[in-house]
Amino acid sequence: MWHKISFRLLKHELKRGELTIMALAIILSVTAVLSLSIFSDRLQAGLTERSSEFLAADRVLSSRRDIPQEWLEQAGQMNLKTSWKVVFNSMAFADENMTLVDIKAVSDGYPLRGQLEIADEPFGQGYVAEGLPAEGEAWVASQLFQALQLDIGDDIEVGNSSFKVTKVVTYEPDVGFSVFTDSPNVIIRHSQLEETGLIQPGSRVRFNVLMAGDNSDITAYEDWLLPRLNDDTHSWRSIEDGDSPLSRSLNRAERFMMLASLLGVVLAATAVAVAAQRYCQRNYDVVAIFKTLGASRQQIRRIFLLHLLLLTAASVAVGMALGWAIQYVVIEWVAQKLDATLPQAGWQPYALAGATGVISAVMFTLYPLFRLVSIPPLRVLHRQLTAGNAVRWLQWVLSGGTIYALLVIYSQQWWLSTALFAGGAVAAVILLGLGRLFISASRKAGMQAGSSWRLAMAGLQRRAAANSVQMLSFSTAIMLLLLVIVLRNDLLEDWKRQLPADAPNYFAINIAEDNVDDMQSMFERENIPSTDLYPIVPGRLTHINGEKLEDEVTKEDRDEEVSDEDASENDGREGIGRELSLTWRDSLPPNNVLTAGEWWGDNAEPQVSVELNVSERLDIKVGDELRFNLGGEEFTVPVTSLRKADWNTLQPNFYMIFNTSTLEDFPATYITSFRLDEERKSDLYELFKPFPQASLIDLDAMIDQIREVIGQVSLAIVFVLVLVIIAGALVLVAQVQASMEERQKELVILRTLGAPGKLLSRSITYEFLVLGAISGLIATLAMEISLFILQNQVFNMTPVIHWKLWLLGPAFGAVVVAVLGRLSCYRLIQRNTAQLIRKLT
Repeated sequence: MWHKISFRLLKHELKRGELTIMALAIILSVTAVLSLSIFSDRLQAGLTERSSEFLAADRVLSSRRDIPQEWLEQAGQMNLKTSWKVVFNSMAFADENMTLVDIKAVSDGYPLRGQLEIADEPFGQGYVAEGLPAEGEAWVASQLFQALQLDIGDDIEVGNSSFKVTKVVTYEPDVGFSVFTDSPNVIIRHSQLEETGLIQPGSRVRFNVLMAGDNSDITAYEDWLLPRLNDDTHSWRSIEDGDSPLSRSLNRAERFMMLASLLGVVLAATAVAVAAQRYCQRNYDVVAIFKTLGASRQQIRRIFLLHLLLLTAASVAVGMALGWAIQYVVIEWVAQKLDATLPQAGWQPYALAGATGVISAVMFTLYPLFRLVSIPPLRVLHRQLTAGNAVRWLQWVLSGGTIYALLVIYSQQWWLSTALFAGGAVAAVILLGLGRLFISASRKAGMQAGSSWRLAMAGLQRRAAANSVQMLSFSTAIMLLLLVIVLRNDLLEDWKRQLPADAPNYFAINIAEDNVDDMQSMFERENIPSTDLYPIVPGRLTHINGEKLEDEVTKEDRDEEVSDEDASENDGREGIGRELSLTWRDSLPPNNVLTAGEWWGDNAEPQVSVELNVSERLDIKVGDELRFNLGGEEFTVPVTSLRKADWNTLQPNFYMIFNTSTLEDFPATYITSFRLDEERKSDLYELFKPFPQASLIDLDAMIDQIREVIGQVSLAIVFVLVLVIIAGALVLVAQVQASMEERQKELVILRTLGAPGKLLSRSITYEFLVLGAISGLIATLAMEISLFILQNQVFNMTPVIHWKLWLLGPAFGAVVVAVLGRLSCYRLIQRNTAQLIRKLT
């Protein structure tokens, strides 16, 4: 019997529209979680798959010694593709010329991810290679043609073997980026490595096995492999390891999408809570009537529990369908934009979305339902009677615990969830206090205005407690919307600043000192934008304030390093662990900012400026004494300044910069970066022919890859932003709807007293305007504080104050809340007194 009543009650409420907000809130929470989860998973998998080209694999197992055959056999049993890549330095000879090269011996299948591109002439137009060099052949970088005065078809000698140069390598997906140490690459077959006789005991060589396969297979192999690795000998890498520009872009994108998704989930859950509270309040009279007819608490509890479970099940089903449809449409659109097929998502997003909908619906309705079944039968005579507030704390425990549980479930990171939850709780208390203060101040100001304003301010003060809670919801929703929008813009602007359209796309290194003037003249003559030419002297930091530094990183790890910035993230206080590229100059380099001390100017005394990241890692301060060893010659210099370098610009940056008098007597080579448009790329060979010692590093592939990642992330951010805005709007509507019954009572009284409709309409509009403006102001303040913390601690960005939002925030809040409030109250204002009274009864 009771289940039939529950079903009929659900049909009745659906017809009346009372459950619209609650159903929409549940649907939105499920839709948001499912679509965002599937979209994030598929896009992240697609990004990782595309970005894995920078490793030429999904994972790379690297070792200083030969890798056991057992490990490769196990990878094959777990359905992983494998390919060898052995890398080491050697001398290459051609006639009377010789130079240092990087030998890369690869086996069939290389590269497992991405494509190897070759050309038929140096610096020529590249095309995708089919296969690898044949036995006895070598493919070499364009720079080697300058260094050894080669032509296609010439032979080069490497170790005991001779190889015919048949192709020019224009792009290697795993070439890496190390402008200070890279030598031209020579690609040969792995099967011919032993013939060269170059691998001997004690040789500095890196054995790499590239692996690719499904994520589940890789994870299973990883679980098997990791316990067997020796940290001193082996490494297991993915594209997200390290601190390259690409990995930073990926990590930032992942953090933003997770954060925005979390905010969307919290907003949707908040809308469920507000709607559930209002729904149960609307059924106080129904429960009182049930009790007068003899219904027990248990029966009423069953009726409403089934009622809500049916609503939840239907809403979750609709949310699942909408979520799948939305992500499918968006994924197809993104795939067309990117000309790529994104991998399918697993079952986890569906389970997560379903759990979110059920948890939100059940947990946020428990306390309102508890109060609902506690309504006394006497309410049919005295409608002022409600349930007691003896266990009010239960609502806060359930609501807070539910939000925290959703954060943990969604993010899978308890520390991030705890930080967000704790920060949100503190912010809520502060917002409530500020809301009360602003309401009190606005009432005093409003009393000096016209009758409509006075009526609006009186309403604000009369509902101070309810308005404070409403303001908290409004402020939270507006703050989260502003936070996502501003963070999105800041992230995209930061990425654009990293890679401007005119960013250098070539590095020229190993420039002889007597070629510096000629190269500068060539850049000017050919209208090629370039940076300054910096002198380079290799040296090692050995002591700080007389304390000897321990070097734990050997040169054998050089091929794993991406840039000097990577070392700043990985090296400890013991020391840098390798030779540094030292330079000198009189003026502060572009994209460098002093953070402590002073630049030397005309002071000729020996001194050094240290990059900020290194100074923090090695605990170096202004006034410290540093001892260096340059080719066996040692000297000590004081630190006179610390500076922050922008490592994201594709320009030379240095750990240590000396004044000119300190290093100018040491022999040096020079380095610069420049930009050459695609249509002039074929001119490189002739342009640099007068500089045979110089080597060129092409950055176009890396730049294109990072820009592609940024483009994909931008599309993802727009999608996430739309869902968060919808969730925020739903919270605002739910809060406005929650106050409708009380406003209806006020309108009855005011209409009875003869208040005209225009006066009431204006007072309601003014009241929501003030609520929205105050909420927008508080939201802007909270947004700036939150953004400062997030940019500092999560996204590693430089925080800035967004002054425009201090005007736009209150204006945006006033307009949005006023429009939503006015639309929600439109029907109430249009009704006459008799209709309002009948509606109440």
